[in-house]
Amino acid sequence: MNANRVPTGTRAAVVVVAGLAALALGVGSGAAALASASPRPHPKPGPAKLEPTKLSIRNKAIAHSRHHAVNITGLLSADDMGVANETVDLEARLGLRPHWHLIAVAITGADGKVTFAVAPRVKTQYQLVFLGDSHFGPSESNVITLR
Repeated sequence: MNANRVPTGTRAAVVVVAGLAALALGVGSGAAALASASPRPHPKPGPAKLEPTKLSIRNKAIAHSRHHAVNITGLLSADDMGVANETVDLEARLGLRPHWHLIAVAITGADGKVTFAVAPRVKTQYQLVFLGDSHFGPSESNVITLR
Protein backbone atom coordinates (compact mmCIF):
# COMPACT_ATOMS: atom_id res chain seq x y z
CA MET A 1 0.00 0.00 0.00
CA ASN A 2 1.26 3.47 -0.87
CA ALA A 3 2.11 5.67 2.15
CA ASN A 4 0.24 8.66 0.64
CA ARG A 5 -3.02 6.77 0.34
CA VAL A 6 -5.49 6.42 3.20
CA PRO A 7 -7.76 3.39 3.33
CA THR A 8 -11.38 4.18 2.45
CA GLY A 9 -12.69 3.30 5.92
CA THR A 10 -10.32 5.79 7.54
CA ARG A 11 -11.29 8.54 5.08
CA ALA A 12 -14.97 7.98 5.77
CA ALA A 13 -14.40 8.13 9.53
CA VAL A 14 -12.57 11.47 9.19
CA VAL A 15 -15.40 12.94 7.09
CA VAL A 16 -18.04 11.73 9.59
CA VAL A 17 -16.14 13.18 12.57
CA ALA A 18 -15.62 16.47 10.73
CA GLY A 19 -19.31 16.57 9.81
CA LEU A 20 -20.38 15.94 13.42
CA ALA A 21 -18.04 18.69 14.62
CA ALA A 22 -19.49 21.06 12.04
CA LEU A 23 -23.03 20.28 13.15
CA ALA A 24 -22.07 20.85 16.79
CA LEU A 25 -20.59 24.21 15.85
CA GLY A 26 -23.58 25.15 13.69
CA VAL A 27 -21.61 25.05 10.43
CA GLY A 28 -23.37 23.67 7.35
CA SER A 29 -20.89 21.00 6.31
CA GLY A 30 -17.75 19.40 7.64
CA ALA A 31 -15.73 20.60 4.67
CA ALA A 32 -16.83 24.17 5.31
CA ALA A 33 -15.83 23.86 8.95
CA LEU A 34 -12.40 22.53 8.04
CA ALA A 35 -11.88 25.12 5.31
CA SER A 36 -12.95 28.04 7.51
CA ALA A 37 -10.85 27.02 10.49
CA SER A 38 -8.12 29.54 11.13
CA PRO A 39 -5.05 29.22 13.28
CA ARG A 40 -5.39 30.20 16.91
CA PRO A 41 -4.68 33.87 17.48
CA HIS A 42 -1.42 34.85 19.10
CA PRO A 43 -1.73 35.54 22.80
CA LYS A 44 -2.35 39.19 23.53
CA PRO A 45 0.43 40.95 25.35
CA GLY A 46 -0.06 41.17 29.10
CA PRO A 47 -0.56 44.42 30.91
CA ALA A 48 2.18 46.96 30.57
CA LYS A 49 4.85 46.67 33.21
CA LEU A 50 3.84 48.82 36.17
CA GLU A 51 6.30 51.35 37.49
CA PRO A 52 7.34 50.34 41.03
CA THR A 53 6.46 52.73 43.84
CA LYS A 54 7.74 53.34 47.35
CA LEU A 55 5.61 54.56 50.23
CA SER A 56 7.25 55.97 53.35
CA ILE A 57 5.64 57.07 56.62
CA ARG A 58 6.61 59.44 59.44
CA ASN A 59 4.88 60.85 62.45
CA LYS A 60 5.23 64.17 64.29
CA ALA A 61 3.37 65.47 67.32
CA ILE A 62 1.07 68.39 66.60
CA ALA A 63 2.16 71.43 68.61
CA HIS A 64 -0.29 72.74 71.23
CA SER A 65 -2.56 69.70 70.98
CA ARG A 66 -4.57 68.87 74.11
CA HIS A 67 -5.33 65.33 73.04
CA HIS A 68 -1.85 64.27 71.96
CA ALA A 69 -2.74 64.45 68.29
CA VAL A 70 -0.16 63.38 65.77
CA ASN A 71 0.31 64.12 62.09
CA ILE A 72 1.14 61.05 60.05
CA THR A 73 2.88 62.04 56.83
CA GLY A 74 3.51 59.77 53.90
CA LEU A 75 5.43 60.14 50.69
CA LEU A 76 4.51 58.15 47.58
CA SER A 77 7.38 58.10 45.10
CA ALA A 78 8.51 56.42 41.92
CA ASP A 79 12.10 56.79 40.67
CA ASP A 80 12.79 59.15 43.61
CA MET A 81 10.10 61.58 42.42
CA GLY A 82 6.83 62.28 44.25
CA VAL A 83 3.72 60.84 42.61
CA ALA A 84 0.83 63.34 42.54
CA ASN A 85 -2.95 62.81 42.59
CA GLU A 86 -2.98 59.21 43.81
CA THR A 87 -5.18 57.72 46.54
CA VAL A 88 -3.41 56.57 49.72
CA ASP A 89 -5.16 54.68 52.53
CA LEU A 90 -4.34 55.00 56.22
CA GLU A 91 -4.86 51.70 58.03
CA ALA A 92 -4.69 51.05 61.77
CA ARG A 93 -4.63 48.05 64.08
CA LEU A 94 -4.45 47.48 67.82
CA GLY A 95 -4.57 44.64 70.29
CA LEU A 96 -3.19 41.12 70.27
CA ARG A 97 -5.20 40.02 67.21
CA PRO A 98 -4.28 42.72 64.79
CA HIS A 99 -6.47 43.14 61.76
CA TRP A 100 -5.86 46.18 59.61
CA HIS A 101 -8.80 48.57 59.30
CA LEU A 102 -9.14 51.43 56.85
CA ILE A 103 -9.58 54.63 58.84
CA ALA A 104 -8.90 57.41 56.30
CA VAL A 105 -8.21 58.07 52.63
CA ALA A 106 -6.38 61.03 51.09
CA ILE A 107 -5.01 62.15 47.74
CA THR A 108 -1.30 62.88 47.34
CA GLY A 109 -0.29 66.46 46.65
CA ALA A 110 1.86 67.73 43.81
CA ASP A 111 4.96 66.61 45.73
CA GLY A 112 3.58 63.09 46.44
CA LYS A 113 2.96 63.83 50.13
CA VAL A 114 -0.15 63.01 52.10
CA THR A 115 -0.95 63.90 55.75
CA PHE A 116 -3.39 62.45 58.28
CA ALA A 117 -4.10 63.77 61.78
CA VAL A 118 -4.77 61.07 64.40
CA ALA A 119 -5.22 61.06 68.16
CA PRO A 120 -4.84 57.47 69.36
CA ARG A 121 -6.17 56.75 72.87
CA VAL A 122 -4.42 53.39 73.12
CA LYS A 123 -1.28 51.92 71.58
CA THR A 124 -2.05 51.80 67.85
CA GLN A 125 -0.08 50.77 64.79
CA TYR A 126 -0.47 52.61 61.50
CA GLN A 127 0.56 51.97 57.93
CA LEU A 128 -0.08 53.62 54.58
CA VAL A 129 -1.22 51.60 51.57
CA PHE A 130 -1.23 52.50 47.89
CA LEU A 131 -3.24 50.00 45.84
CA GLY A 132 -1.69 50.98 42.53
CA ASP A 133 -3.32 51.94 39.25
CA SER A 134 -2.85 51.35 35.54
CA HIS A 135 0.61 52.98 35.57
CA PHE A 136 2.00 52.55 39.10
CA GLY A 137 2.40 49.35 41.09
CA PRO A 138 1.05 48.93 44.63
CA SER A 139 3.12 49.58 47.76
CA GLU A 140 2.87 49.63 51.53
CA SER A 141 4.77 51.71 54.04
CA ASN A 142 6.53 50.43 57.09
CA VAL A 143 4.50 50.27 60.33
CA ILE A 144 4.71 52.93 63.03
CA THR A 145 3.41 52.55 66.59
CA LEU A 146 1.89 55.45 68.50
CA ARG A 147 0.95 55.45 72.21
